[in-house]
Amino acid sequence: MTKISISEFIDELKFCISQKDMVKAKALLQFLPKIDPKNQIRTLYEISKAEDRVVHPALCYMLELPISDSGVKNRLHDLLLDKSCACQDLLLEELKADTLDKRLPLIRIAGELQVKEAIPLLSDYLSRKSDADFLRETIKALSLMASQTCIRAIADFIFYGDEELKQEAIFALAEIGGPTAIHLLAEAIRGDNRTDQLIIEALGEIQDQAALQRLTQLLNSHYVDVRNWTIDKLISIGDKAVPVVVENLKETDDDALVHTLNVLGNIGDKSAIPAIQKILFRRPDNANVRFAAYEAMERLPAAKAAISLATGLEDPEEQVRLAAARAVDKNLSPILAAGLKNMIAPGDDNASQIVATLIDAGADKTFENLIQEESFSNIAISHLAGKAHPDIRKHYLALMQSQGHHELAEKILAAVAPEKETRGLTIFVVDDSKMMLRIYKSKLHAMGHSPVLFDFPSRAIEAALEEKPDLVITDLNMPDINGIQLTKELRRKYTPASLPIIMITTQSDFVGQHSGHPNARIDTESMKGIGISMVMHKPFDDADLAANIKQLT
Repeated sequence: MTKISISEFIDELKFCISQKDMVKAKALLQFLPKIDPKNQIRTLYEISKAEDRVVHPALCYMLELPISDSGVKNRLHDLLLDKSCACQDLLLEELKADTLDKRLPLIRIAGELQVKEAIPLLSDYLSRKSDADFLRETIKALSLMASQTCIRAIADFIFYGDEELKQEAIFALAEIGGPTAIHLLAEAIRGDNRTDQLIIEALGEIQDQAALQRLTQLLNSHYVDVRNWTIDKLISIGDKAVPVVVENLKETDDDALVHTLNVLGNIGDKSAIPAIQKILFRRPDNANVRFAAYEAMERLPAAKAAISLATGLEDPEEQVRLAAARAVDKNLSPILAAGLKNMIAPGDDNASQIVATLIDAGADKTFENLIQEESFSNIAISHLAGKAHPDIRKHYLALMQSQGHHELAEKILAAVAPEKETRGLTIFVVDDSKMMLRIYKSKLHAMGHSPVLFDFPSRAIEAALEEKPDLVITDLNMPDINGIQLTKELRRKYTPASLPIIMITTQSDFVGQHSGHPNARIDTESMKGIGISMVMHKPFDDADLAANIKQLT
């Protein structure tokens, strides 16, 4: 290039192209990578003035040249897109040529221009070609053309060894959409964590009725991670998902109902209230379902339905009563307050349980509304002075004093027995439900232990690795990091003998034989392999929890 000026180079190239002398034009173009990017773009500009059908082959040849500047590459792509639009027959000929392996951007251009005539050719390449870059460009082009005829051929690459091709195939099916693509995506969820997560993301991007139905069905999956990713995705989709998710409340599987209720509660759309009320009206046998329903109602504006929530305060299971109390407090109304007064008025054991539940749940609005009622205040004083956790007592003492109820506060302080000096065990408790953490805090304190609570598993892992607790209690189903993943992280440093871990789950999550996959339901064999010391099923009573803690420590 030192023997020829840029201007002479461009003029000679323009002449060769105008004369359709592609042999000489290609010979000249070999020098293009040796000139600076600014003059490369100038060269493109000058030759682009030529007739479309004449310049198109030259531009295609330039794809083979080692051009490194991204600006030049983008300009070349734009020119080819423009010229190919005018000369689609030439583009098709290029797609058939042996040189295509060196001119892969042409495949993408065919997709961007929606050249439907190229679909059979590109589809054939999926079965004949093995180069990953070639296949990736082909899959992308077919997705841009929304080719329904190639869906199954593309879906095969979900099971391909190349991770990038898997990803390209998954998002291509999402781009194409339609019942067949959605069905094949859902059927490809088989316990491969990375692939499953990508598929759930893809289904979440489609967001049509069929995709939302498939996503909702995944709430019933036996795979822990699949359920958690699905929950997160449906929550992020929000109100649009509610009509489909509500339909899943017709499921008979208790786990599916719990996960569905969690999704609806987190989305917080009031259109879900009637369906959740129906669940409560029929009083499911499974306490976990009742708990999830009341927990969902706490997150929903249900003032008109609030009076029906009070019945949950008399549930036989403590966790359900506490969740109902939170829902009552969130939706407190004059009518509901009047109903609570009537329930407490007898001053019997049932009334005592209701008052204790409201206090332990942190139902501040209800407490403030009822504290001047003698029947309520008498029971409240007794509970706060006796069984209530010290933190709860401290909270309500401050609340009463701020409201001017100094005399009642003094009565509580006078009745409090001296704290026993019992160290107990330092127990880390990990659960994404703040209500469950309140329950553990109360139970473990009553047993003489020191609970440390975490609603984010990552923080629990960090704290445990920094300073070992005596025991860890963790829920199984949590977003981002589930109980299995948490256990695996802790086992990198601590053996089961040095740090026992109790996994809390529902009965239906547990199966008695090996499942065949580490991400499936918990079974005895995989439990030991993961490093879980013991599994407890919700709901459990205090005696069982205390006995299991004693056994492990």
